[in-house]
Amino acid sequence: MYRGGPGRGMGRGGWIQPPSGMPQIPLPPNTYRVVTTTMDDRGVESLIAQRFTRAPFIMVIDIVDGRVVNVQAFSNQFANYPRGAGIMFSQWIASIGARAVLASNVGPNASYVLQQAGIAVHIVPPGTRIIDALRSLGIARM
Repeated sequence: MYRGGPGRGMGRGGWIQPPSGMPQIPLPPNTYRVVTTTMDDRGVESLIAQRFTRAPFIMVIDIVDGRVVNVQAFSNQFANYPRGAGIMFSQWIASIGARAVLASNVGPNASYVLQQAGIAVHIVPPGTRIIDALRSLGIARM
């Protein structure tokens, strides 16, 4: 019998709101969107970070017909969250229409959310240039 009150059926901890500064980026038609995290914001020349959710920068790469048509860099506002960052980051990735993620390591919670959203996760060595990873995976050509 349910008796109500605080703490019953609430799990551990409360609801964490996602960062308000993370943009909702419209997805142009016929675009294959890839998201990765990096240590800097040099576009497709950036090196993929060792840590997925806690890296300083997020790169959103739009590809049409095998060509990179747009790259956007954002400061990673999920990086300093005390808990739930991987889940929230993965939900944001799904919300912007990404179809793939490039990462050197993805935690179990983020991996689960990405899998449930149908987003492909490509594991690449840390320090790989984004463009090299996209080419080696056959996602982009230049």
